[in-house]
Amino acid sequence: MLKIIISFVAVLIPAVVFAASLDKIQFIKISAQESKAVIKAAAGKMQVVKPGDTIADNTTIKEIAPGRIVLEEKTERGMETIIVRMDNGKTRVEHLRKLEQVPHIDRALKHG
Repeated sequence: MLKIIISFVAVLIPAVVFAASLDKIQFIKISAQESKAVIKAAAGKMQVVKPGDTIADNTTIKEIAPGRIVLEEKTERGMETIIVRMDNGKTRVEHLRKLEQVPHIDRALKHG
């Protein structure tokens, strides 16, 4: 029984091995054809990741496409989409957050 539990835990660990702060992760390479990417954690350990893997606290890979990785992060203010773009060895990170509608502004716009 103990052997089964240890095996089960070992299978779960790779997907969350880098569960840390996203700013400590370096994106090395994207393979859009295989829908995989190579990342490097602050500790220097490299890992091949794919959509569905958790790479930082509350951050999951949603899509790997040519030149970009789309992540989704659960924050106190809701879900945030993070797009990591890689172009000619340079990495650019964009944070997109859906804004909540404010009822009084919506009414003012409709009746304005």
